[in-house]
Amino acid sequence: MSGLDNTSYTVRTVAATTTLTNTDSLLVVAAPTANVTVNLPAVATTQPGRMYMIKRDATATFTVTLDGNASETINGATTAAVGAAGTAGSLVVVSDGTQWHIVANA
Repeated sequence: MSGLDNTSYTVRTVAATTTLTNTDSLLVVAAPTANVTVNLPAVATTQPGRMYMIKRDATATFTVTLDGNASETINGATTAAVGAAGTAGSLVVVSDGTQWHIVANA
């Protein structure tokens, strides 16, 4: 958990391309006017077991894409779609120290 008191998740909302930080837990993405890319931090600088939750707002009409750092992979691919245009969706990813794994996809 990344909350200030370590008992809650931090929540950040974005509508433009962003890079996840060490203080992010849940990122809510609205894509009302353009495609949005959510960049993962370098896996080498991320503690193994680190989890990020990315939620696509149901009002997002453009694509939301999760992108590994440089050539790093997410379940073996360099990118992953978060939901489909016009629908809510979410991904939960966890680092194993060498790559990212999708552990939940709704």
